[in-house]
Formats: sequence, structure tokens, C-alpha cells
Amino acid sequence: MSQMLAPTMRGPGDPPRPGYTRVNAQALANTARAVAAEAFGVAPGLVRAFLRDDSGYLALSIQVPLPFADSVGGSQQTVLELVGDRRAKIGARFSVLTGSLVSRVDVRITGVVDPAAGRKR
Repeated sequence: MSQMLAPTMRGPGDPPRPGYTRVNAQALANTARAVAAEAFGVAPGLVRAFLRDDSGYLALSIQVPLPFADSVGGSQQTVLELVGDRRAKIGARFSVLTGSLVSRVDVRITGVVDPAAGRKR
């Protein structure tokens, strides 16, 4: 039995339909916020994300608290190394999800948060 596609759906190999897609800045900022929250293991409500144009690329500015477990030496990395690794992951993941080209990701640690209590210290 063959599948019937609705008139608005395209099958694989069909040419794209005319039109355009717009993604507003708020949607991109919310995506950056969610990606950063996931990378740092904190609630999205604790993260602030700002976007700016950087000569045709997007520059992300992230403000996020560091989870308490990361700040007390749960790994052999320094805080700067840990944040640097997560900064790279944020840029890569954001690019994959949105298709946007990211020129830079700036991360500002705003405090320490206890993930179990969900409170900032």
C-alpha cells in the first residue's frame, strides 16, 4: 500500500516550494538559552542569552550559573577549562539546531547554583 501525502507536504526528492521561512530573534535567543542550560546542567530559567550580528554571523553572549558540583572540583579540569569546553559545545549545538553560523560564544558565570535545590548562591 502506498502512502498518500497531504497536498502541503513534500516527498523526498521533490523540489522545494516557493516561499520563505522567518525565525525571529527571540526564538533564536530561546534556543541559545536552552542549549546553554543543557550544556551546564541548569534550569533554562537561570540562563540569559543575547544575540548580536557579527558581520553576518551570530555572536552569542551567555550568562549562566555554574553548578555546585562543577565548581568544587568534580572533574580534573579548572573552571576556565570546563567553561571553555562547554562554550565550544554551545556554539556547535546551536549551529546544528538553527543552521546559523556562530562567530563567537561569550560566557559569563553569574554565580554558583545547587542543582538539587535549584537555588543560586
